[in-house]
Amino acid sequence: MAGRKWATTGTSAKDAAVPVVLTTPASPHPANISRASPRATIEITDAMRADVRRFAEIGTPYAVIARIMGLSATTLKRRCRAELDAGVEIANARIALALFETAMGGNTTAMLWWEKTRAGRREGSAPDPREIGKRAAETITPDMSAREAAERYREELG
Repeated sequence: MAGRKWATTGTSAKDAAVPVVLTTPASPHPANISRASPRATIEITDAMRADVRRFAEIGTPYAVIARIMGLSATTLKRRCRAELDAGVEIANARIALALFETAMGGNTTAMLWWEKTRAGRREGSAPDPREIGKRAAETITPDMSAREAAERYREELG
């Protein structure tokens, strides 16, 4: 008698043992038919991709872009990786172009910034700090005393 329970009402001996059958509800889908995933498939349109790229261009964090687009951050990164990367690269290129055009137009501040960051030049007559260590390392030999090495290094600093 598997699947049966006996319920008792406690009123009389005749009603004391009434069989109750426990059954599970029938499945709405037959067992031999495969079901699709319960998750909805998200289709990324060209308009969505353009929006993602534009948000990435202005520096919006991925989590915020995902929330705006109605996606998870993981889905956004997985499905729109090219747009996220391109947005940052395009923004950097546009800024560099605007800076170049401003410098070419005569803006002295833009010229100086370009020289320092893009052309690698420094202000004044002091040598580049990255080069000082290289030259000092070349002129200091292992057989020198610590005092001689320190004097040589000070000479390099000027």
